[in-house]
Parts: sequence; C-alpha cells; structure tokens
Amino acid sequence: MHAPALDTHSKIDAAIDALDPTMALMALIQITGDRTLLNHYWDAIDGRQEELIETFVDIHAHEERPTIDPAVATEIRDRLRAAVKAEKPAVMPQIDMPMFRRMSRLLLGNDLPEMSVDVAFQHAGFTTDTRVRKAADVPPADFKVLVVGAGMMGINAAIKLQQAGFDFTVLEALDKVGGNWLTNTYPGAAVDTPSRIYSFSFEPNASWTQFYPRGPEFLSYLDRVADKYNLRDRIHFGTWVEGATWDEARKIWTVKAVRNGKPETYECNVLIMAVGPNNNPNYPNVKNLDAFKGPVIHSAAWDHSIDLKGKKVVLVGTGCSGVQVATAIADKVGELIIVQRQPEHIIPNPQAHAPVGELERWAMEYVPFVAQWKRLQSLHSQMRDMHGMIMKDDEYAAKTGGFGPINDGMRMMCEGYLKSHFPDNPEMVELLTPNFPVFAKRPILDCGFYDTLKKPNVSIVRGELAEADEDAVILADGTRIECDVLLLSTGYNLHFGRQFDIRGTGGKTLNDAFDPHPFSYEGMLITGFPNFVFMGAPYSYLVANHAVVSEQQVHYIVELLQWMVDDHLSSFDVSQQATQAFIDDVDANLANTAWVQCGSAHGYYRDKGAHGQKKVILAIPRHNSRIWHDLRSPRQGDFNVTRKDGEAPTTTREMEVLTI
Repeated sequence: MHAPALDTHSKIDAAIDALDPTMALMALIQITGDRTLLNHYWDAIDGRQEELIETFVDIHAHEERPTIDPAVATEIRDRLRAAVKAEKPAVMPQIDMPMFRRMSRLLLGNDLPEMSVDVAFQHAGFTTDTRVRKAADVPPADFKVLVVGAGMMGINAAIKLQQAGFDFTVLEALDKVGGNWLTNTYPGAAVDTPSRIYSFSFEPNASWTQFYPRGPEFLSYLDRVADKYNLRDRIHFGTWVEGATWDEARKIWTVKAVRNGKPETYECNVLIMAVGPNNNPNYPNVKNLDAFKGPVIHSAAWDHSIDLKGKKVVLVGTGCSGVQVATAIADKVGELIIVQRQPEHIIPNPQAHAPVGELERWAMEYVPFVAQWKRLQSLHSQMRDMHGMIMKDDEYAAKTGGFGPINDGMRMMCEGYLKSHFPDNPEMVELLTPNFPVFAKRPILDCGFYDTLKKPNVSIVRGELAEADEDAVILADGTRIECDVLLLSTGYNLHFGRQFDIRGTGGKTLNDAFDPHPFSYEGMLITGFPNFVFMGAPYSYLVANHAVVSEQQVHYIVELLQWMVDDHLSSFDVSQQATQAFIDDVDANLANTAWVQCGSAHGYYRDKGAHGQKKVILAIPRHNSRIWHDLRSPRQGDFNVTRKDGEAPTTTREMEVLTI
C-alpha cells in the first residue's frame, strides 16, 4: 500500500521543520515585512549559519561550527509556519538594497564584495534585469533581428528581445530547443554547475531533483521556459545556417540556410550567433581508423543503438565528459580501458549524484523567497574574487617553488583527495597526479571516477591514440589494445563560428579575421563584422556558468540595439583601436595566470594557430562581477557607426544609469 499523499499544509510543516533557521528567517522577514527580526536574531545566528557544501570545498577540512540554539530555531520556524499558512500577500516582496546587504551578510556569514552586490541582487532573482538606457523610441517594424541557435543563450536572447519589443526570428538546426543538451546524450551526461544557479535568474526552477541536473531534466526546464514565453512560433526548427554576408550598401545581413532540406534566405539588420563554442566534436587524427571493425562513438554524438553490455571498451579522454562516461558505463561493459593523455585535477564533489531531498524541494516550492536565498548561497562562490586561485604569486613561488598559496592549497586538497582513494597504490597516485597548477586545465568535479578506477574490470593507461587496425587501437608508444568498441571523449574544436561562411566588410571571412587566433571585443563583437554579435566568443568566461554569462551578454545586446533605435543608427562596428586595447588588456592580465603559466597542460582554453603557436583565447582574467559592470552599456566611443540618413551622430552621450 502507498502512503497517503500529503496535503499542502503538511508539506509546508515538514519543509519548514527541516529548513535551516537562517534561511527560515530570511523568508520570515520578507513575508511579514518585520525588519526588526534581523536585529532580534542576529547574535543568536551569526557564526552559526549552516555551511553550504558545493563546488571547490574540501570535504575533509570542515571545522565544527557552533549550532543555533534549538529553542531559537524552533521559534523562528514556528513564526514562519504561521506566516506562510496565513496565506496573506508578502509585506516585503521586494527588498531594498540596504536590507539585502544586511540579510545576505547574515545568511552567508560575510559581506559580499562591493562590486558583487548589484550582481548578486539580480542573479539571485531579487530583481529583474534593469535597463540602463530608457527606450526613447520603440523598435521600428522593419528592424529585424535574427538569432542563430535555440540553446540556453538563444532562448535567453529571444525572451529579452521579445520583452524589448524587437522583431526577431530564431533559426535552430535541430527539431527542439536545448542546444548542446540535445546532442550530448552520452551516459552520465550532467551539468557540472549546481542546479540552483543553472537557470535564468528571471525563471528560477524550484523543482530540480538533483544538485547537478542530468541532461533530460535540464531540457525539460528549457522546454517549460520556451512554452511560457511562447517562443516556438518564433523559432524555425530544422534550419541549418550555411553562411551570412554583410551588405555594406544596404546595411543588412543576408543569411543563407537550409530548412527541412530546402534552401532559404533571410535578411536582418542585426545577426546574433548564439551557437556557442562547443558544437563541433573533436575527432583525433588516428591513422587507419577506418580499418577498425568495431563501432567508434564520440561522446558528443552518442549512438544509443550500440549495446555496450559485456563488450571490451577503450575510452579515450579523461576530461569532464570522459569521467562521466566512464563512471556511467563501468558496470555495464565487460572490460573498460581508459586512455589518458594527461591527468586532471579532480575536486571532491559530495553532491555529484545526490538527489535534492523532497523536503528541500517542498521548501523552495511552498515557502516564499526560499528559492532566491538558496540561489544566492550557490552564487556566493562565483561572486568571490578568483584571482587568488588562478594568479601566480611570484614572491611566493620564489620562496616555495609553488604557484600561489590559494592555488597550491587547492592542489593539495585535490592530491589529498586522490591519495585517500588509493592509500596503498602509489603507482596509481603518481599516474593520476598532474604536474601543473589547478585551473591550467579545467578542474573536474568528481562524479565517482576514482571509485570507478578501483573496479576489477577497469584500468587506465597513460598515452595518446595514434593508430588502429581491425581489432585494436595503438598508442603512440606502440602499445596495442584489443577492443570491441572505441569511445572518444575528446572534446570539441572551438571554431567560434568559423564553421559557417560568415563574410563581413569587404567580403572578409571569419576565417580570415581569426588568423592566427580567434578574438573578440568584450566576448561578443568582432571588428569588421558590423551589426554582428557572437555570444560566447573568445574572452567570454571566467568561472561563471552559461546562465550568468548569457544574461550579462543579452543585457548588453539589448542596450546596443536600443542605442541603434534611439539614435537612428543603421550600423555599428567596434573600432580596431578599441578591440586591440581590449585584447592587450586581457593578454596582459592573462600573462601570470595558471592558464598561461601552465607547464605541460593541454586543454581547450588554448587555441593552436595556423603555425602551431598556442594562445589562451577562451578565458578572461576578470572578476565575474566586473564583467557584469563592464557589460551594463556600450561605450559609444569604441564604435564606428552610421546613421540612417548617412550622417555621423552629432553628439555622443553617456548612458543614463537607472537605479534599481
């Protein structure tokens, strides 16, 4: 017999009884509007807050923290219970900034960095994004925007363009929304960003079933968002973009595409590429691979028709996807041999496969404001300055031979975690220990990989795949490994749009522009390609997830388009001087980071130029919050623009900054 379903009041009771008292207080203050509660309970709570264990946390180094007096906890919960069950409108649904500062200080146990306060306020969901430029004019009916891609970034762009009144169309090659999460269906595929923040700030999801959601659950979220905002009628599914050409005389883009097998042409004033960098699987150059009789499967193009049960499988790659695949298939295959080019730093992740408890889901669903405050908790790590983690400390390095105190601390945490799994196997520890700083390659959150390596049917070897014959793969050192199936978890070629025939001013292609390396201005704009935006271009990311980055970029795009409308611009193109100044600043600040001071580390942060020279092009050494501030509005002086009447703007004016 099934237990009877609980009614809403019973769920509220259970959720509040399990809720952290500090979190309960946050909700109580907003529901009742009683600001005095903060001072009343401050001393009883401060220093006793519940510690959130998520990414970048050493699970072996937690100190015992004093707990909140049970009587105080009960009192707060009972007051919250009464307030929720009263079912009255919240007195303080919107909190002001001074109150947010104080409440976040008590919840987090420390003050947010000053530059992060506004950022956290928005991305935690306490306010919607605020326009900097007041719309002086509505977009004219003949102003057309084309968005390529209906993944996370494309959906974000579509929603905000719709809200700003722009006429837009989205072109999507696949038959559904979802982008990479439609193609990355390999076993174990999961988000490596906490689920609380892997969503739009304006559309939080209170119903995640796992702390790190699987692909199908995230696709379900994007489907709900697309339906809520009625986007499907604006999306042309099954439409593969072949290329686009800038018409200098008409100041428009002509886009060539194939829709459901038939050629189509689109014209637009502004072209937004929201395809991201990760859409071209990297297949290693393997001699005689065609001779191999068994299936060859890339993790980014998984073939679900292949049954791996009982098979001898070689898996190449131990990056994020590789460790997820290995962990997911180890118990199904007969034998699994993992080929590792070089080891990775693996970070303890106690919540990798942990489900979000029913009580926590109920709290976020039934107790007002809990979802926002929990989101703030998860955002907290991204609001901190990451420079201590990624920057080399020359003075420290000279004295110790290390990289920097924080980076070395993380490295020792990772090494200690590794040794704890193989206490009696120094050979395995040596095999799995990187010889470069943390963040020289993207660190991996452990999803059970170390435990997988201890299974009797699993082994790992160091080497690079070089050749194949009918029954085996051959490594560069001559080692021959017989197998039934070859799995490639070898990442992506970061083309940044070079797979499309994009032609800007004078017919110059992206391939031409990106010689020797891809570049951008502010992670979005490319000189010589007017009215063109590439979301997720080089120099876009630090450690923020796609949700945070895409919201910041979409805000900038809307501000840019509104400037065009208000000042009657027919085109914009970032100047070469501004682009070079941006690149010079980035490169100068990159010079002393783990990404550049990387030793032997391989990885997708670095682009290999036509002549073999490598350059870090993906990461940007800026505080996440600084990026938010930098993208609040375009710096007009950085652009060359034309007006619809052919005259240059008579004046340039500063953007009007609105208060939240």
